[in-house]
Amino acid sequence: MATAVAVRSGGGGGLEKQPMDAGKYVRYTAEQVEALEKVYAECPKPSSVRRHQLIRECPILANIEPKQIKVWFQNRRCREKQRKESSRLQAVNRKLTAMNKLLMEEMSAFRSRSRSWFMRMHTCDNNYGMLPWLMTQAVNQL
Repeated sequence: MATAVAVRSGGGGGLEKQPMDAGKYVRYTAEQVEALEKVYAECPKPSSVRRHQLIRECPILANIEPKQIKVWFQNRRCREKQRKESSRLQAVNRKLTAMNKLLMEEMSAFRSRSRSWFMRMHTCDNNYGMLPWLMTQAVNQL
């Protein structure tokens, strides 16, 4: 089944209706995108009636099928949703990176304290007599 879609013409950069196979990619001009973006800012999910009204009222969109406009709005909503999710994930990533850095610093400090405690415990003459005291000291350092 062939449908008429907006495509760039080879010569003058204008648009003309040409039959294309369903599912082919359609490129929009900067002016068409600007017009669609203005409508999107007002209403991100226009009704079928509103989409047909756009085609009638906006000459730059006259060569675009209502189905294509519907798909453009679906894609635009999807892109916005992806951008928001990406921003949210980047913020979560920054927080997790900061937490990871703090935990790594704490782990390094803990290892340093553990080494010094271990060395004191093993260098004492009377390990058994010193062990309760050393354990208390280690716990207090944490």
